[in-house]
Amino acid sequence: MRRAALVVLSLSLVMAPAAAAKQASTPVRITAPSAANATVAGFELDLVRVKKKARRATATAAALPKNVSIYAVVGKQKRSDRVKGVLVAVNRASAVTTTAVHKRARRLTVNLKHAAVPKGFKLTLKLKQAADVLGRHRAFKCASYFKPSDLAGAGKLAGPGLPGITLGTIIQSACSAAKSGAKPFAALGEFRGALNAPSGSLPFVKSATVPNDVDGTATFNYVARAFGVLADSKHQFTSCASPAGTCAISSTPGHTNDYALVTLTAPAGAGTQLPLSLVVSPSVTPALPFQFFGFDSGNHRLGPLLTSGPPQ
Repeated sequence: MRRAALVVLSLSLVMAPAAAAKQASTPVRITAPSAANATVAGFELDLVRVKKKARRATATAAALPKNVSIYAVVGKQKRSDRVKGVLVAVNRASAVTTTAVHKRARRLTVNLKHAAVPKGFKLTLKLKQAADVLGRHRAFKCASYFKPSDLAGAGKLAGPGLPGITLGTIIQSACSAAKSGAKPFAALGEFRGALNAPSGSLPFVKSATVPNDVDGTATFNYVARAFGVLADSKHQFTSCASPAGTCAISSTPGHTNDYALVTLTAPAGAGTQLPLSLVVSPSVTPALPFQFFGFDSGNHRLGPLLTSGPPQ
């Protein structure tokens, strides 16, 4: 039975090799995210007994790359000898681009500060991670490391803050992206926009005069040539129209008339408001589960993003 206790005091970024020597800490090395992306790393520290004196590992760390920030949340300790938590590294791009930039993966060292390791014990570190969560990656479940109530104690360890988004939303969005891969989630557009990744929004309101009609305005942070809206399995479109271009309704496999595509008369610059009207069957509810996609000037589909439904 283990009697020693491990208490995490705080989390900090290792900025120089000397910092680790002055404090009881364990270095964690994670993959730095590429531009307009994020890395999620789940960690577990276990206190285990050793027969001989364990040698502490040392690690060197460089300063943070430009535009990279580190966030963290620690789960409530259920056992005195085990601590779990999640690190989120985000990299806000200098500008929105739809062209992928491939760079050599860089490693970051984050220092987990904790109470001194009792004599006769050592710390073991278990680490799982999903690099570049907005791209292709293995599913990663943050729920294995913390609960939503633990977000109250989350914090930013280093780097510049992201504009227009809260700390809790950053961590929750990074975790949602890591878990679901290409599937959209509620704050995906907000998260991508804060990172300067290609993103857009399409809020809808119910028409006051036309039954089952919803009106929306799409905007993108990049030059768009077209955009599409995909209905959920319970709805279909009976008509659509947009003064910004031509709108056509088509079907996807196993679902009739569920896809509306607006081809713009001319490519629209970033921030341009693009109105759209859709007649939906059956009538829509405030929880409108449609997805929409933007197409850049090179005809690449970017998304999916969630629309927001009409207010109650």
